[in-house]
Amino acid sequence: MRLAVIGAGPAGLTCVKQALADGHDVVCFEKHEDIGGIWNPASGGAYAGVRMQSSRMSMPFSDHPPAFTADFPTQDEVQAYLRSYAAEPGLLDAVRFGHEVVRVAKDGEGWSVTARRQGGAEATERVDAVLVANGELWRSRLPAGGLPAPGTGVRVLTAPEYRGPSGFAGQRVLVVGGGVSGADIAADLAPHAARVDWSVRRRQLFLPRDIGGAYNDALFSYAGRVAVEDVPYAEYLDWLTEWIPDYMRGYRATGLLPEAGFHGAVHVNEKIVPAVHDGGVHPVAAFDRFADDGQVVLADGTTGRYDTVVLCLGYEPPDYGFIELPGELAREDLYEHHFWRHDPTLAVVNTPVDTEAFGTACPYFEAIAGWVLSVLGGKTALPGPAERAEWCARHMSALHDRRYLDCWLETVRYGLLSGTLPDPAVHFRAYWTVVSSQVDPANLRPGRARPVPAVHDGRLDLDGVRHRVLAALPAGTRQRLLAAGEIDASDLAAAERVPAGRELAPWLPYRQRETSATGPAGHAGAAGAAEGEAA
Repeated sequence: MRLAVIGAGPAGLTCVKQALADGHDVVCFEKHEDIGGIWNPASGGAYAGVRMQSSRMSMPFSDHPPAFTADFPTQDEVQAYLRSYAAEPGLLDAVRFGHEVVRVAKDGEGWSVTARRQGGAEATERVDAVLVANGELWRSRLPAGGLPAPGTGVRVLTAPEYRGPSGFAGQRVLVVGGGVSGADIAADLAPHAARVDWSVRRRQLFLPRDIGGAYNDALFSYAGRVAVEDVPYAEYLDWLTEWIPDYMRGYRATGLLPEAGFHGAVHVNEKIVPAVHDGGVHPVAAFDRFADDGQVVLADGTTGRYDTVVLCLGYEPPDYGFIELPGELAREDLYEHHFWRHDPTLAVVNTPVDTEAFGTACPYFEAIAGWVLSVLGGKTALPGPAERAEWCARHMSALHDRRYLDCWLETVRYGLLSGTLPDPAVHFRAYWTVVSSQVDPANLRPGRARPVPAVHDGRLDLDGVRHRVLAALPAGTRQRLLAAGEIDASDLAAAERVPAGRELAPWLPYRQRETSATGPAGHAGAAGAAEGEAA
């Protein structure tokens, strides 16, 4: 097939690499002059000082270990890593830099793609399929009530416009947003500004990158991330207190620790809690609006005047206005968030929107791209049009209902859909080796699975998860697995004792904060990206 990939960030690059490996003819359009997406410093897509929340263990592509030694890489280190990934033969030859796609339209059985060069010249070519990987972190969300009028004396920045603490000396600053970008910027400003207020709508669980000598994302395996849901949250906080006692003691003293929380929704930042505890950052009520004179009005009715307000309100949905369809490309028509349900030769390889995502690193995009290409190449098949429409009606009708997305577990789901991970109905032993090991991307490559115990899985009932997965398989399948030596008689007996309703699908569906009207609480396939935070 002739494929067009739009965007040369992490998602676009893995699309190109995998498509070339599958024998497709690929052209990739990148509007900037370098690869990397938001990780390209010249793109202006990320704020100064941003670092990966995923560790060097969990962030790389499965077939390309990092050369950097930093535990959590900076923007420059991620960009260098992506350049080394793109240096593979043929990959960069497929990328047209300085080409912005301005129109995609149906053209018979295929698509026409029009790109504009930076000089203004446009060219159109025909392709068989289009993979949109232009990212979702480009359009900063602004307050519904608008910005202050010119002349009011307040400077307003969005998170990507923040270039570091230089120039903030003596200023009163308000940082709006309780996610990772707001926490990063508030903590960064604390030693420099005269006062830093941090406007927070709700308490989040902020944990450091290092937890008792282990990477934050190395605590539990894939299966462990599901098993920990059965641990009472108060007990989970006790574990954290055992592992990082000084940090948790200070966290409780700030009054910001969420006592009723959600195990997996962890915001990674080790500076904001100490900054609040030491008095460098002052939490205030949620932002409401700007008054006519430029003052800030908070949700509790208090007002304040600031020299600078930094807005970290997340991001608007991606602009797909360049895709010309009967109507516009509606997110409600994206089957499983990625395939246009009317014609799956148009696919979106971005993190789904209107959700809270954790772990959106390279393996996640690699898995999505692998599934999309397995469908386009005929290796796997999607349900028919009626089934796709029914899924969209059930799961995409309430996009205002923000859902939690565990990208590590989504990687397992996509790997099973594409056939790159072992089929537990046939190769249960290899499947279990993958999901009961650390979130190490190298383990996701076909035939490469090896046991890599996670740091704290020993505290969890992983056997219970194993037997719940087996219970979700048909009885005849379990008997065949027993006969083949993939499981033993004790596994079979334990699976048969799993109570009805406690079965667990092999893709490890995980709990949502609350049951949604559009689907069961455990349906992970209805989730997406977190407040627009770079993972």
